[in-house]
Amino acid sequence: MANVNTKPACTRRELDEARFLIRHVFFKKQPVSVIIFAFDGIAYAYVNHCMHMHRPLNCEQDNVFDESGNYLRCSMHGFIFDPKTGECQSPVCFGQRLQSLRLHECDGTVYFAEKHLTLID
Repeated sequence: MANVNTKPACTRRELDEARFLIRHVFFKKQPVSVIIFAFDGIAYAYVNHCMHMHRPLNCEQDNVFDESGNYLRCSMHGFIFDPKTGECQSPVCFGQRLQSLRLHECDGTVYFAEKHLTLID
């Protein structure tokens, strides 16, 4: 069951049927785009913001994964990230991480489990 610090992100069915989902929220009082996806059966969420050029990962293409499907990829310059940790694998930003957001899954719904997150209506 959801608690006061959880906000619905999507249903598990929506997540399983899409390559990724985009949600717009306030995180730490700032409006941000969030990517949500399932990788190896686990739901992940990151602020959709590449640290290199401060653009959404899907700014040039409607995709956030590389051709292999094993890495998140910024469509502007091709930087790749480990989908489980958000850690950049490209030399320019190696070791830096995408901002992860905690998720909680219960009864077929995936929830944001972040204290400093509010939904945009």
